[in-house]
This record gives sequence, structure tokens and C-alpha cells, in this order.
Amino acid sequence: MPHFAIDVHTGYLEEVINMIGSRDLTLVERFLRLASHTQTNLGIPDDMMENWSPSVERLIMDPPKRIDTLNDAVAIASLLKDIGQRRFKVVCDTPDPNFLTEIFAHMQHEAWRNDFVDSPIAKLKSSSSRIRWGFLDVNQVETLLRVAFGGDSFKVPKTAAIAGRLSNYSRHDAERLLLEVGIETQNSVSHNINYLIIGSKGTGGTKHDKVDVLNKKGKDIDVLDEDGFENLIHSPMKPREDWTPDVKEFFENFISALRHSWAFDLDIFTLSYEIDPENQIY
Repeated sequence: MPHFAIDVHTGYLEEVINMIGSRDLTLVERFLRLASHTQTNLGIPDDMMENWSPSVERLIMDPPKRIDTLNDAVAIASLLKDIGQRRFKVVCDTPDPNFLTEIFAHMQHEAWRNDFVDSPIAKLKSSSSRIRWGFLDVNQVETLLRVAFGGDSFKVPKTAAIAGRLSNYSRHDAERLLLEVGIETQNSVSHNINYLIIGSKGTGGTKHDKVDVLNKKGKDIDVLDEDGFENLIHSPMKPREDWTPDVKEFFENFISALRHSWAFDLDIFTLSYEIDPENQIY
């Protein structure tokens, strides 16, 4: 049975659309040099890479009106991968995993799972189930986040400061995780922070005292312990209890990717493709 990978990326899809038919020889040369890297990184089987180079050249120099060959689909996937930042990946045994339907149903938009794994980008749609792409537009991202947050609170920029040391994260990792979901961080306490996160190692007393003073003057700064920090970086909407740990992790990562794409005004898209498990890089 073949294996499939579903990669979730954020980036600017317009960059790929502008590459197709651009007749830019420097782009052709660049992607031709990336053939081996693309195959290794994605774990694409050898037979899917046949005629990959002429397909890349055709897409950029003289693209077809529709994608009807596997080679052209793989070539577009290489362009998509190049412009996107991978948020997370899941490996499964089908390009249409059932748990995606459950996740989108949980978020009240079951039909959108088809867009997520198999939607046309710039009217170019793969005819092969061995490699496909999906796309959620900004309106869909906003709607799903509104369901997850129970309102529009995700639209308000947030800033946090950290006092003391967290038990399970270095300060660098904690700040990165906050930024991943669109929460900026700063070192000092000021009137413009929304959260003060108190680590269990070290008191963070001075920062805490400053927040107390600001709150007494009418500010509304939430003081959070480490459990509160975990709530900030995880989905405000809880996964279903009957889901397996892998599906719960996918759900958390999916919400995080939606939050990231909204916070940084990025597109969110997916690549679903058959992989060679023996040569796959995880």
C-alpha cells in the first residue's frame, strides 16, 4: 500500500502563479538545479520524477492550459514547496484520510476538507491522486478561526512578556511558540502588553509588581501561570475526546497554522503526494 504525505504550508501563492508562464530563464535554471533536493526533501518516488526537468521548463516558459500529466503536477508541487514555509506534516495511507472530514465537521465546515486537499490553484488542478494541492482562502481561514475562538478575539494583536523561567521551554522556544500563533513578545513590562507569563522557576517579582501597578491604574493585563501559557499556544477550541493522539496533534497544528497565516497575512495551502517511505525525510 502506498504512503502519502500531507504538508501544510504558509506563504504567498501569488508567487507561484506569477512564476507560471513568466518566461524567466533564471527561474528555470534555479529549479532545474533543485531536482535532486526536491525529490529527497519530499521523498517522491523515482517514477514521479521522470521528465521533471522539461515539465518545470514548460510551466515557466510555455505552460499548458490545464495540468493533465503527473509530471506537470510534480513540477507545480516543487514550485509550491519552494515558496511556502512548512508548518507541519502528516503521513497516512491515503490521499483522502477520513480524519480530515472529522476535523472539518468539528469546525462546522465539513465541505471545506475538499478545498484543503484538492482545490485548484490558479485553475491548475492535478488530475492524479498521487500528487494534489489544496488551498483555504483568507475568508475560510477567518471563518474557521472565528469558530475556534468563539468570536473575533483573534483579530486583536496581542503582546506578552515572560517573567521567571518556564519548566518545559527555554525563553527562546517560548517566544517562538507565541510568535507562531501571532503573539508578539517583549522583554519589559509596559502598558501595551496583554499577558504576563510567570514561570515556575524564579519569581518574576519585579515584572509582576509592575503589572499590579498598571492594573490598578485601569489596565487589563492577564497574569498567567504555565498552564495559562499552554492555553495561549494551543487551540482555544478543544479536540474531540475520542480522537487518537495523532489526530488531536494534527488538529492542534492545523489551528496553529491558521492562526499563523492570519497573523502574518499569509496564504495557507497543502501538498498531498505519494512518498517513498525508505527515502522520506521527516
